[in-house]
Amino acid sequence: MAQNELVVGEPRLGWFIDGNEETDSIAVMLRDTGKAIELTVPLQGMFGSDDPYSRWWAHGIMFADDPDRAKHSYRPPKVLLMHDHAGAVTLVGCRATGWNNSFQAGRGQIVANYAVLGGQSLKYDRINGLRTEVPALAAWTRLSSMKVDVTTDKSNRVQSVQMTLTNAPEVKLARPLNLTMKSTWRTENPRGSFLAYEGVKLETHVAQPRGWDDHLKFHGAVLDLVSLAAWRPFGFATVEVLRADDPVMRSGGTVMSEKWSSVATHRLPRHEPWANEPRFLFPWIEIGPRGVARWLKLRADYYQAVGPLLSVLRSDHVWSHASAVQSGIALEALGYLIDTKKNASAHLNSRKQMNFKPALQVILDDLAESPFTDTAGWIGRADDVYMGAKHPDRPQPDSLVMLNTLRENLLVLRYWIAQQLGATANSLRQGLATDPLASEFEAID
Repeated sequence: MAQNELVVGEPRLGWFIDGNEETDSIAVMLRDTGKAIELTVPLQGMFGSDDPYSRWWAHGIMFADDPDRAKHSYRPPKVLLMHDHAGAVTLVGCRATGWNNSFQAGRGQIVANYAVLGGQSLKYDRINGLRTEVPALAAWTRLSSMKVDVTTDKSNRVQSVQMTLTNAPEVKLARPLNLTMKSTWRTENPRGSFLAYEGVKLETHVAQPRGWDDHLKFHGAVLDLVSLAAWRPFGFATVEVLRADDPVMRSGGTVMSEKWSSVATHRLPRHEPWANEPRFLFPWIEIGPRGVARWLKLRADYYQAVGPLLSVLRSDHVWSHASAVQSGIALEALGYLIDTKKNASAHLNSRKQMNFKPALQVILDDLAESPFTDTAGWIGRADDVYMGAKHPDRPQPDSLVMLNTLRENLLVLRYWIAQQLGATANSLRQGLATDPLASEFEAID
């Protein structure tokens, strides 16, 4: 039996279900283009007045038989279903995009946010559960299901190896949507060998189905945290979803078990294999579940500062003028928020505002330890870079100064976050030794 999957560039031909009992099932083509999940729908042509689908692409066109656009549908449903020899696929977040038409025939394209492989319900716009595998989280937490015992002889030669794989207890991270972290494993037995794989998955699971964004908010927040810890834009290796009313069924029609279905998507950051194991500025052992709960609150309360920092992290041009500006925005917001939330607005001026330099000092005063000693010099450099970018009458800083100031800005922001979550000054000093932002930029002669 063919595997129910979407392989980039390989089309799947199947039958289309739109949830409307008055329309016939038609043949459609589903494929992953490498950039989008795309469904191609055949159309009858310009004069196919009985075509129930062509009006989905009739943007701005008036129809004499339906001037109020009340009798027919003029956009595809948000959830669609197709099935072929490999199984069913539910498409979520559908929208009409391009189309081509002639007198005889045409075609329209629908792009979906998510393809639920094996989903057989038109209700997948809301889900009971979401699972994501995050290899970076496994590297950070060292959560493992594997125990290996090696027996050697007097010459230190290996005599036996015993591997034990067990389901480790789940780690509860936060109450909202029952966010948990689980160690997972699987094995393969290719001819003449034995392979074991382990990983770490995040899971949200609720009795009443919720929207995808409700679930992804928490998965994305944890991904952001581990990415900030390593200063690398990590992603998800796999995504799975669950609807309680779409279980695995026995041939007799009884329920066998709940069904976690794989998801194909281009809406989420993907895991890219790394050549070298990531290093982390602050350790999981000091953060733990309590730190994750703190991070969820901090991310919400200080998002005006955290958001620009994350934008720099996931930028295609991290070491750019735009990133330097974003880091200044983050620092300015952070200083203001610390002062209003912790200092009773003691450093605001008469207009209830805060200038940039005082904001930087407020941040430094809130740190147990700074990532560098020249804090006074940093305040001056950060101000020159930020104000030089904002005001045309201010001199533009040297490019090398801009790069190193951006590096310092990012370190200050990450240090402050780490300390709020429970990281100690000692662990930050140790982590800084191998951090990607530790070394200064130098001019090449």
